[in-house]
Amino acid sequence: MVEPIKINPTQPEPDALHAPYKGSEKEFVGDVTLKRLVWAGDSADVELLGVWFDTGAYTKPHIHDVDQVLHVLEGTCAYGDENGVTLVHAGELIIVPKDVWHWHGATPDAPMMHLSIRKMGNSTNWEVEEKNWREEYEKIK
Repeated sequence: MVEPIKINPTQPEPDALHAPYKGSEKEFVGDVTLKRLVWAGDSADVELLGVWFDTGAYTKPHIHDVDQVLHVLEGTCAYGDENGVTLVHAGELIIVPKDVWHWHGATPDAPMMHLSIRKMGNSTNWEVEEKNWREEYEKIK
């Protein structure tokens, strides 16, 4: 029997199988909490993470070796790549193609929560050029 997964978009809640954990300083600026919603035993193909960004928190630039879908459930996501910054609002999603340099997170004035959906068994390269991403983030109103 399939069991539904409940997601509270305003705060991560532990359940019997999936405990939230804090994002590392190597990968994030500010307070970020992640919760793995689908494990390898649940699906051979899909990785699903809930990611809660406190106000002003965001990822550092990175590149994935698979496509990534970011589905915003609460707040507004600031998404940046080599073409600039895009604001993605609750109920919207963005598809990040594999091998694209990017960063994403909450805006400077409000928290944000999104789902991150990728193929299971992926990797992320955090050792990438920083470019002007902090300057772009600071321009967000």
